[in-house]
Amino acid sequence: MSNRDKHLYEFGPFRIDTAERLLFRGDEMIPLTPKAIDTLLALVSSGGRVLEKDELIKMVWPGSFVEEGGLTQNISLLRKVLGGTSGEFQYIETIPKRGYRFVVPAKDGLAPNGAEKPVIAPDPQPPVPPNRARRRAAWAASALVLLVASVLGYFHFFPRAASGTLRVNSLVVLPLENPSNDPAQEYFTEAMTEELINSLAKVQALRVISRTSAMTYKGARKSLPQIARELNVDAVVEGSVLQYGGRVRITIQLFEAKTERPLWAQSYEQDLRDVLTLQSEVASAIVNEIQVKLTPGEKLRLAAARTVDPEAYLAYSYGRYYWNKRSPADIQRGIVYFQRAIAKDPTYAPPRTGLADAYALLGSTGIDVLPPREAMPKAKAAALEAVKLDDTLSEGHTSLAYVRQSYDWDLDAAEREFKRAIELNPGYATAHHWYAHFFLAKGQPEQALAEIQRARALDPLSLMINIGVGWCYYHARRYDEAIQQYRATLELNPSLSLAHVTLAMAYEGKQQYADAIAEYNKGLALPGSRTFALAGLGRAYVLSGKHREAQQVLNELQSTAKQHYVPAVYLAAIFAAMGDKERSVQWMGKAHDERSDYLAYLSTDPWADSMRPDPRFQRLVRLISKGR
Repeated sequence: MSNRDKHLYEFGPFRIDTAERLLFRGDEMIPLTPKAIDTLLALVSSGGRVLEKDELIKMVWPGSFVEEGGLTQNISLLRKVLGGTSGEFQYIETIPKRGYRFVVPAKDGLAPNGAEKPVIAPDPQPPVPPNRARRRAAWAASALVLLVASVLGYFHFFPRAASGTLRVNSLVVLPLENPSNDPAQEYFTEAMTEELINSLAKVQALRVISRTSAMTYKGARKSLPQIARELNVDAVVEGSVLQYGGRVRITIQLFEAKTERPLWAQSYEQDLRDVLTLQSEVASAIVNEIQVKLTPGEKLRLAAARTVDPEAYLAYSYGRYYWNKRSPADIQRGIVYFQRAIAKDPTYAPPRTGLADAYALLGSTGIDVLPPREAMPKAKAAALEAVKLDDTLSEGHTSLAYVRQSYDWDLDAAEREFKRAIELNPGYATAHHWYAHFFLAKGQPEQALAEIQRARALDPLSLMINIGVGWCYYHARRYDEAIQQYRATLELNPSLSLAHVTLAMAYEGKQQYADAIAEYNKGLALPGSRTFALAGLGRAYVLSGKHREAQQVLNELQSTAKQHYVPAVYLAAIFAAMGDKERSVQWMGKAHDERSDYLAYLSTDPWADSMRPDPRFQRLVRLISKGR
């Protein structure tokens, strides 16, 4: 935002700015919901013009259908906050049957040269280069200092959550904002959002929406009640994070989700080296405000924190940012940052879990970047080191559990790690997601369905978890439900190759081969594992009687395997569909030598049904069940 776009509007004792979206009475910050701020800004900047109701609704809720009651509620809240004189509303006038008008002229709080007028003496800071991004960050930091002074005055307007008027059993932390408008701080802001979510998720009595779902609301113009309905939560946490001069400030507000009623607000600041302490402090404060009962272990885990090398923390933040994108190129880019974080602070455990998760994905079927024997030992070493450094880190136990299950084929060890991970952080959706795969490996698809539903309750908009729900239905032979689930996932993102390919597998299970072929081809046309989609297409061609096309697919896979890694299990599945048990068993043997993660699910995977009577197949399944 340029200086031309910034304003510090002043009217009466109040001041409101367009950059920070904060309302002040003198030095006291007045908490308002985001949409109430939008409504006030629209009125103040209108220059005394009457704003028609429809016009004002479009300005506050662009591109959304909102009934007039939402606007009326905002106006009522603003009048309560701004106050009135002799029974008349001093600032906002109702124009009957038309709309509203802001009746007090608002002075522009910008100096003649376009620079912001100083509103409070800034903290002493060393001189900074006069570039635009640094000026914005410094100004935002000064503005946020006001929040510290605002806390005492806050409750003149809003009751505390401790009054008992709201019972909070679930919440979402919406993406924290970056008030500096510096793109380089976006990585850090996302990391702080994720860490706050992870800290709150450690509380078993509180359902906290996971990062993936929360991040879908970044930049979204949706009201808090709409978000509450979509995520089924009681409360919403919003805020901002500013990193400047080796310091971190985080400002947090808590709202009742259904009504947008503000419940609590606070600002915190720490040295960047103490950012983990800052996160624990914020999470503990939120838990205290909503009066969630903690176990002794949860109290210890919430309070536990350590110092961390700032460069290590930032590098880890960048790594997770790229890992969460899930494309092979981004995962590999994330590895570079995880390794950098480890080099900066070898005692900091989270980058080890990031490294483990990155290599585990690169070596997994469906991504097909590295052979398991190349990727998984690196993932295992990193996960073991993470657990050694910090045995209380749920992510480390989850990473190790995945390797134990998918590469070691040691289900007993995997189960111990999954249980430990969930005990440490019952709200960690990835732990529940991968634990569902454990039950598939055990041949227990109904238990897998129960576990994946827990993961989805925590992360309802995660594409990978929604695909996982369909995958569990597929293994349970509940093909109609799998098809319905995959279609719902594609409504979230129609460009997801993996969703098209797994939908095709469900159609294949129902012997709807034309539909399966169509979906496999859609998957092939999108970014994703080409070999995974090709393998399914070849199998569907065989089962539909298109043997020439199937042979062409087989030839392409075998040719590709000479240049890039192609999981041997893909060719085993095509030969199984052809009825060529000899070559299918032969390729399964190669998959066993690769330590393919896919073999862990042979006990329930429908494509292997034709092979089950074969003694050689049974012997292979027994070997895998013993981890050999």
